[in-house]
Amino acid sequence: MNAASNGADAARRRPRRGRGKGTAPGSAKTSGDFWGSPEKLPSVEEVTVSIDPSAVVRSLGRPPFPGHEAVSEYYLRAVYDNTAKLAEVLATAGELLEGPADSEG
Repeated sequence: MNAASNGADAARRRPRRGRGKGTAPGSAKTSGDFWGSPEKLPSVEEVTVSIDPSAVVRSLGRPPFPGHEAVSEYYLRAVYDNTAKLAEVLATAGELLEGPADSEG
């Protein structure tokens, strides 16, 4: 990249716009108006943690990657396990976990 192309790229960029200083007078909403009424929300159901998150996918058979079934199964299972761990963490943070949390790993 040379200096001439650098200047041409800068000329094509849009000028940066400054941030506004808030909303117009009289148009500010309270947080209750924005989020709505908590009474209208559905009841919250507790979340249970799966013992074996990849069981359903494994029941479909080996992954269709000829010659790489074992390694692909390993990595897919790792993705399912990590996704389940993330879901458990989010449920714990939101106080949605059913029963005491297990601390296996």
